[in-house]
Amino acid sequence: MNSQITPEQTEFLVLFGSLILVAVVMRLVGLAVWRKWFQDDGTPDSLTQEERDERLVARRRRAQR
Repeated sequence: MNSQITPEQTEFLVLFGSLILVAVVMRLVGLAVWRKWFQDDGTPDSLTQEERDERLVARRRRAQR
Protein backbone atom coordinates (compact mmCIF):
# COMPACT_ATOMS: atom_id res chain seq x y z
CA MET A 1 0.00 0.00 0.00
CA ASN A 2 1.26 3.44 -0.92
CA SER A 3 1.90 5.72 2.07
CA GLN A 4 1.69 8.99 0.15
CA ILE A 5 -1.43 11.14 0.23
CA THR A 6 -2.92 11.74 -3.18
CA PRO A 7 -4.16 15.18 -4.27
CA GLU A 8 -7.74 13.85 -4.13
CA GLN A 9 -7.27 12.76 -0.52
CA THR A 10 -5.78 16.15 0.34
CA GLU A 11 -8.71 17.92 -1.27
CA PHE A 12 -11.13 15.69 0.66
CA LEU A 13 -9.39 16.37 3.98
CA VAL A 14 -9.28 20.13 3.39
CA LEU A 15 -12.95 20.19 2.37
CA PHE A 16 -14.20 18.35 5.43
CA GLY A 17 -11.78 20.14 7.74
CA SER A 18 -13.06 23.50 6.53
CA LEU A 19 -16.69 22.37 6.89
CA ILE A 20 -16.05 21.33 10.48
CA LEU A 21 -14.27 24.63 11.18
CA VAL A 22 -17.16 26.64 9.72
CA ALA A 23 -19.68 24.66 11.80
CA VAL A 24 -17.72 25.23 15.02
CA VAL A 25 -17.30 28.96 14.33
CA MET A 26 -21.00 29.35 13.51
CA ARG A 27 -21.92 27.55 16.71
CA LEU A 28 -19.69 29.81 18.81
CA VAL A 29 -20.95 32.98 17.12
CA GLY A 30 -24.55 31.83 17.54
CA LEU A 31 -23.99 31.11 21.20
CA ALA A 32 -22.39 34.53 21.77
CA VAL A 33 -25.24 36.31 19.97
CA TRP A 34 -27.84 34.30 21.88
CA ARG A 35 -26.27 35.19 25.21
CA LYS A 36 -25.98 38.86 24.27
CA TRP A 37 -29.59 39.20 23.11
CA PHE A 38 -31.32 37.07 25.73
CA GLN A 39 -29.34 37.55 28.89
CA ASP A 40 -30.85 39.13 31.94
CA ASP A 41 -29.53 42.65 32.06
CA GLY A 42 -29.34 42.68 35.85
CA THR A 43 -31.34 45.86 36.26
CA PRO A 44 -33.56 45.95 39.33
CA ASP A 45 -37.17 45.33 38.37
CA SER A 46 -38.80 45.79 41.79
CA LEU A 47 -40.30 42.30 41.62
CA THR A 48 -40.68 40.11 44.66
CA GLN A 49 -38.91 36.75 44.73
CA GLU A 50 -42.25 35.03 44.18
CA GLU A 51 -42.90 37.09 41.04
CA ARG A 52 -39.41 36.29 39.74
CA ASP A 53 -40.03 32.58 40.37
CA GLU A 54 -43.34 32.74 38.50
CA ARG A 55 -41.65 34.49 35.58
CA LEU A 56 -38.93 31.83 35.52
CA VAL A 57 -41.48 29.00 35.54
CA ALA A 58 -43.43 30.66 32.71
CA ARG A 59 -40.22 31.10 30.69
CA ARG A 60 -39.32 27.43 31.16
CA ARG A 61 -42.81 26.33 30.09
CA ARG A 62 -42.51 28.43 26.92
CA ALA A 63 -39.11 26.90 26.22
CA GLN A 64 -40.48 23.36 26.49
CA ARG A 65 -43.10 23.95 23.80
